[in-house]
Amino acid sequence: MKVAIVSYFDSLRFDEYPITHSLGAMRLGAYLRTAHPEWEVRLRAFDERGYSAPAAAAALLAEGFDVVGVPAYLWTLERAGHLAERLCAGAGAPLVVCGGPETRAMDYSRWPQETVHVMGQGEEPLLWLCERRAADPAFTGRTLEADCAQPVYSASRDRIRAYRYAVPDRADRSLPQGAALFSPEFDAMLDGDRVDTDFAWYETARGCIYDCSFCGHNTLPFFATFDTDFVRAEIRNMRERGIRRIFLIDPILGGKAARGKEILRAFRDLAPEISLTAYMRPEFLDDEFVELLVESNIHELLMGLQTTNPNVPKHVRGNHFEKIMRFVPHLAARGVPWRAELIVGLPGDDMNGLRESLRFTIDELRPWSVHSYHLTAIPETKLFELLDRTEDDIWIKADDRLRVVSASSFDERELRDMLVYAGGVTSRHSHLRERDGTAPGFDVLDRDVRAALADPVNGRAAAAAFITMGHPAGHQVWREHSGAPLGAGT
Repeated sequence: MKVAIVSYFDSLRFDEYPITHSLGAMRLGAYLRTAHPEWEVRLRAFDERGYSAPAAAAALLAEGFDVVGVPAYLWTLERAGHLAERLCAGAGAPLVVCGGPETRAMDYSRWPQETVHVMGQGEEPLLWLCERRAADPAFTGRTLEADCAQPVYSASRDRIRAYRYAVPDRADRSLPQGAALFSPEFDAMLDGDRVDTDFAWYETARGCIYDCSFCGHNTLPFFATFDTDFVRAEIRNMRERGIRRIFLIDPILGGKAARGKEILRAFRDLAPEISLTAYMRPEFLDDEFVELLVESNIHELLMGLQTTNPNVPKHVRGNHFEKIMRFVPHLAARGVPWRAELIVGLPGDDMNGLRESLRFTIDELRPWSVHSYHLTAIPETKLFELLDRTEDDIWIKADDRLRVVSASSFDERELRDMLVYAGGVTSRHSHLRERDGTAPGFDVLDRDVRAALADPVNGRAAAAAFITMGHPAGHQVWREHSGAPLGAGT
């Protein structure tokens, strides 16, 4: 039995994330590897740059895989669909299994009828499907039984029948564990597609105890964890492998405050040379947690403020400002670099609200860096339910990529101005931070952005760069800006 788990990566982002295989593919493969060590399970990754579905399919078919798993995320769905078409086109085709967040709401009518789609956590249903294929080489989505007790669907089994089996058991808070990452058993899966790197994605928990209505983590309606001894074993493996940078994708570090402290202690004691990038919720912080962060090798702590505008519905994001002000403003001063994250396009927000969110974040919280993001309406979130509900008081509209384009409190032009402004302020903040080692206050940043956009020669180019909200594009503008003197003290 030969199984391939496919990932997609962007080689242009290798400076940040020099790894090709996704964490999801690693976990799925490791689970299969433990359940059936006699199977040949392999990880296969394809670069988004210059990607060719025919070439990718030919490579996979040449290896003779019986099952090929493809990822269903917003940014991979189109490529995965084209790959599935190619894989299923000929005789002797593998069973194609599509899994990921998008399977709960995606249009699957154009996918090959042989494909099977998995909802929810994929380890156990993928194992079930692989065992079915091993027992019957002719098994595909066309022969999937309508009454099977699994969260899977296909052309022969409507998605509605699978939903009842996609509801996780709240009594089971342990995540399915396979071979430990970077163990000898795990290494066998990299045969034929190895990458030498000092970076890895990592997780210790899934799901979240909060219910922010824009967040895709809420599709698992509680948080579940890997066993702590298992996590410690993987930390040791990563240290021995030469991993020196980790992006911890737990929705909040550790899942709960006490466990977050436990995870920090494990990295501090077992692998102090590994630097951590992790998500944090300010409500988790107390004096002990702050001291652990100071003692730990933190590359960057990401905290989502999203907005301070009281007109944004509370279900979008409820912030505990008393606790935020007690601990957060002192983190950077104590050597904990942290990033404040805001969202542009929330219903109820407008330019005045965005400006105040930026001012409060920069002047009151004093983060090391500030980033802003264009709101995406993620299917099966409460925010998604506001889509096109223009008869209601609060509503949003989105483009074909589900990025919000207008809402009850702003039109398309006003949103464009908000995106441009946020991209300008945040990129100017980081540009001056890198140039001078300190960042100026909001008033200076506001003045500089207005001057750049008013430049009669380069104003339009500046706006085009800022609207992407990517700091590198903004930095290029600030290096070339030829207007009035800019920066702190001017």
